[in-house]
Amino acid sequence: MRNLKLKYCLSHKVGIENPQILLVNPNSQKFVNERRYAVTESQLFAFDVVAQSESVMAEVPDIVAAEYLALDNQICLATRGGEVLLVNPETLEMNEGTFCDVGIECMAWSPDQEVVVFVTKEHNVVVMTCTYDPLTEHSLYDDQTEAEGGFVNVGWGKKETQFHGSEGKEAAKAKQEVDVPVNLEEINKDIIISWRADGAYFVVSYVSPSKGRTFKVFDKEGKLQFVAEKQANLYGPTAWRPSGNWIAVPQKLPNKSTIALFEKNGLRHREIVLPFDLEATPIEDLKWSSDSEILSIRTKTKIYLYTIGNYHWYLKQVLDFQDQEDAVTHYTWDSRIGEEKTLHILFQSGKYLIYKWYWAIDRLNRTGLVAVVDGNQLLLSDFSKAVIPPPMCTKTLQLEGIEAGDSYITTVTLMQDAEDEVHLCILDSRNTIHYYKSHLSYVSTFTLQSRWSEQPASSDIPQMLPLQYGNLQWLGCFEGDSYLVASFSHHDTSQIHFLAVGAPQGQKKVVQVAGIISCLMPSCQEQDCSLFYQLLDDNRIVQLDNVLYPGGETSFRRHLELAQNVDQMESFTQPSDAAKAHIICLSNNQCLYVDDERIATDVTSFCMAGNYLTFTKLTSLHFLRLADMRLVDERRLERGAKLVTTVANSARTVLQMPRGNLEAICPRVLSLELVGALLDSQRYCLAFDVLRKQRINLNIICDHNLCTFMDKIDVFLEEIQNPNWLNLFLSDLQNEDFTKTMYSSNYKQDSQSYPEAFKIENKVELICKALCVRMEQSSEKRFCLPIITAYVKLRQIEKALELIWEEKKRESSVKNDSPAVGAEEALKYLLYLVDVNELYNVALGTYDFGLVLFVAQKSQKDPKEFLAFLNELKGYEPNYRKFKIDEHLRRFEKALQHIANCGREKFHEALEFIKRHEYYSRSLQAYQNDADCYGEICLAFADHLRANGKLEEASLLYERGGNLQQALLSAKHILDWQRALKLAKLSGQDVAQVALSLAAPLQEQGRYEEAYHLSKTYGQNPKDSLQCLIKGKLFLKAISETQMQQGSGDNKAQDEEDTLTTLVSNELLAYQSVLLNSITGDEDLFKQHKDRLIQVRANRLKLAQFGAGDDDQVDIDECDLLSDTTSMRSSRYTASSRGTGKTFRSSKNRRKHERKILSLKPGNPFEDIALIDALYNQITRCFGQQQHVRDTCKAMLQLQQDAAARQLQASYKHLLSTMQNSLDDIWIEEMLQSCGQQFLQGPNVDYTQLKNEQRYAMLSPIKRFKPQLSLTDWEHQILQ
Repeated sequence: MRNLKLKYCLSHKVGIENPQILLVNPNSQKFVNERRYAVTESQLFAFDVVAQSESVMAEVPDIVAAEYLALDNQICLATRGGEVLLVNPETLEMNEGTFCDVGIECMAWSPDQEVVVFVTKEHNVVVMTCTYDPLTEHSLYDDQTEAEGGFVNVGWGKKETQFHGSEGKEAAKAKQEVDVPVNLEEINKDIIISWRADGAYFVVSYVSPSKGRTFKVFDKEGKLQFVAEKQANLYGPTAWRPSGNWIAVPQKLPNKSTIALFEKNGLRHREIVLPFDLEATPIEDLKWSSDSEILSIRTKTKIYLYTIGNYHWYLKQVLDFQDQEDAVTHYTWDSRIGEEKTLHILFQSGKYLIYKWYWAIDRLNRTGLVAVVDGNQLLLSDFSKAVIPPPMCTKTLQLEGIEAGDSYITTVTLMQDAEDEVHLCILDSRNTIHYYKSHLSYVSTFTLQSRWSEQPASSDIPQMLPLQYGNLQWLGCFEGDSYLVASFSHHDTSQIHFLAVGAPQGQKKVVQVAGIISCLMPSCQEQDCSLFYQLLDDNRIVQLDNVLYPGGETSFRRHLELAQNVDQMESFTQPSDAAKAHIICLSNNQCLYVDDERIATDVTSFCMAGNYLTFTKLTSLHFLRLADMRLVDERRLERGAKLVTTVANSARTVLQMPRGNLEAICPRVLSLELVGALLDSQRYCLAFDVLRKQRINLNIICDHNLCTFMDKIDVFLEEIQNPNWLNLFLSDLQNEDFTKTMYSSNYKQDSQSYPEAFKIENKVELICKALCVRMEQSSEKRFCLPIITAYVKLRQIEKALELIWEEKKRESSVKNDSPAVGAEEALKYLLYLVDVNELYNVALGTYDFGLVLFVAQKSQKDPKEFLAFLNELKGYEPNYRKFKIDEHLRRFEKALQHIANCGREKFHEALEFIKRHEYYSRSLQAYQNDADCYGEICLAFADHLRANGKLEEASLLYERGGNLQQALLSAKHILDWQRALKLAKLSGQDVAQVALSLAAPLQEQGRYEEAYHLSKTYGQNPKDSLQCLIKGKLFLKAISETQMQQGSGDNKAQDEEDTLTTLVSNELLAYQSVLLNSITGDEDLFKQHKDRLIQVRANRLKLAQFGAGDDDQVDIDECDLLSDTTSMRSSRYTASSRGTGKTFRSSKNRRKHERKILSLKPGNPFEDIALIDALYNQITRCFGQQQHVRDTCKAMLQLQQDAAARQLQASYKHLLSTMQNSLDDIWIEEMLQSCGQQFLQGPNVDYTQLKNEQRYAMLSPIKRFKPQLSLTDWEHQILQ
């Protein structure tokens, strides 16, 4: 589907007459202004096209061939006399390479210039190395030597194996003779050598005395491999396709002239039918482009360019030189990288033309119309209607008013205006412009509007050049006229021509540009027309403004600069800034740019598709959202597929495979864009149809703009007339915003608007209820099934059944001979949505046996299963019947209410029901008006709670049920002594006894003050009461309570003093001794851990200085993690164990491993980490004892034990001071750096700090820093 279009045509005048060969240095990186070489019959010239100068490098008579040797930077010349000369283009030094005493007919170097082939005048093929050492020699007339790779013919497909009908079996024996020319003197006896691009084989075409024109195929070493099969009427020009699959040779058949394409083995494979007669117009030369994509055929006055696609040969370009003053003497394709489609042409007078081509698809964007050039026909394919495989097409447009074979199409361009009119312009090989017009709705009927011939574009050129216009494109419409734009280059300058196609003879405006334009692209927004073009010399892109205003001044301004030359440009504008044009460029090194930003590399094609840019790589298709330049989607493609066009109204993307066949896809991104446009315009029916065809989730209809959808529900219901579509939409609804999940690529985040107080969890409910309301308000019968679907979606199946049952009753009441089927069809549809068993249960839950039978009859249920059950239910009292139905349906709450309505007669069954289903709480509400039943339920509930360990609540219910003994036991069990004393009093038990029985358990639970309260209140021994406080170390409380019990008499005071001495003072002093020993032990342990930590760190630093890693010398001993019976040999693993992709530790082993790492055992590689952990825990624990030490000292002060209190306070103060002063020695700077820094990645990583970070990561984050110590005012000034 591609066309070969002209980038530029450069015309130069060289003062060399009758040049025969053009040589270009393949290593040169300059594409226009480099030095080149021309060879005549007796001279070698060097010339410069810019300076227009030439010089003679060497004079050698009878030159037959020349080659530029890039490896040696020399020019090799072969003469007819047999000399092979080497000329240095820099020093002009000439040396002899070799000599053939019999003379040379032709010479050809291999593509890698490692081997050279000569054909002597004796018709011997001589193969030599690049140092001119002979390899082999073979006579072309030697028919006795067998080819090494001769093919085997088994006769498949031949005449001998076919059925011959009336001709009989003898026809199979008849041999078809190939006519050999009688007079060989009339045949051109030129010998042609052509290499395959990989240099493995070469072909020699010659005239055999016995066969006529034929060829032989040799390998690189000169060994004969294949001989061509016998063919008549072959011509001399021969070219081997660089890719290697075909050898092209002209052949005249009885009914046509062709280019025969031979396989490597010499068999004829296929052909190209020529538009001219070989006898009248002989072919002078055949050449393939270096990339194998173009076959050029040169006759005396024309050059034809053919390409292949889908096994069809398209005639893409014809250069017609019949009006030129002199003839073409030589042409060649450029072999440099990036210049594969550059054609060099030399004329007899010294004129030199350079044509640069590029591939382009002539399409009408977003409409699906594509135009393909094929000779004098234009193949129009409308992909919006159908995908037609090439070379077939929708419409063939033949040039009008021109005789066949006289002119060929070279360039075509399409444009669509604001009124949907399609403009088509064709430039033919005679420089005639044809202007056609059609309408977008019937693009297959183009009508010719005008036709005119172009005049010479420059005063320096007296006559028109073949195909002088490059980059021919539509510019736009202005003041009623349509304008074309094209570039024309001459020497080192260019012109931009603006052609008014509606004006007589194509009135034009010309703008001069300094430099050679390689790419051109118009950009028009309303009346503002700009032009962008790229210059070949520096690759900058220039913007040209005010191009169509008659009175305005054309202005130039640099738009951007790129590193490479581009082959394709397109423009687009953003909705936010419609005045600014953005440029999309595809460079010749396959880089895709948007303005000066490189978007992707290895891009093979691109195409605009609405708000997206689609482009292909070798095996993938990508979509770029132009609004934010973000790649939103990607999909796999067949290798080498390229974009052809996109169709807006069907979201279709057409791609062409490497072979040439087409494939049409509908990418999800483009389909969603089309759907979004349809939804914005409230064309719900069309949008729904696209969604169904493309299998897109229907939730997007409402998610696209939920507020608009809710406001336009009436429009939606009016648009969607098919009730099945409504059912499908309702069935697809989900509580999910698909614009943020599945289809987020087409929507900007946080740009959606929602109704007030909307929650995504209620989306289905909101839409279904809104649709139900509108559909129920309507009297249209088509909404019956959608309403049922909405009820099912809302899980209101009972309402759906009621709707059907009402319809059934209404149909039954209407007297009609024909049976009513509306309700039955609705029921069948409901059975399709809901499982029959669930629907039967819902019907049963309505307590309407008529509805139950109606549903059961339409289901597959066996009457034996449900009739007996229904008959049994009919015999029950209504409330009990409902209870049985609800119990059967497991609607226990309703069942409980119905059996409660049955009264005391069914209470025992109700109680069993309550116990079986544990419906105690609801049963209390149901029986709250019946005291006896309520009490029994309370006792049953209390037993259930006590069995589950909830004694507090059980005690309350036992009390409600009247079982005070169980209530008391439950309260005593949970030590709820206030409630236990209350229940003991209510039940008549001894309150003091109950209270004293609770004192000991309270002490066991650490509730010493409560135990003291009970013992003091209900006990008779004050000493026992004080013992509770002393056991809990509540010395201040004990002293206070003892002093409160002092009597007024002397004896009592003495007794009280004795009690203080014996019970409080002694215990307090004993506890002071224990606490003092504990503080001393903590201090000793702290110092021990701290000193060990300093030593371990010093050892690690010493190891690091000697280059040994601290973790490289020792490993964690895992022996302790293994049991004594653990096998040291691995057990055989099974398929199931081998299949798991996840390993993990159990929580028990993990804790064991952590304890092992944090072991304080000397020698542990992580001993420093364990020491820091232990020190942190000890410091926080010791600082947490401040209030307790203060209270203990205060108690001793009250008992006048100042010395003991002073000793305890001083010891604890020294401990805290020691710990506080050691914090900086424990939490050193190394720990703080490893915790607070982000380490570099790659070559700049600090491995020492990274290793420390990994070590300290074993500590919990809070322990990596100094503990936050809270110092309170705990000291007594009396003791200082």
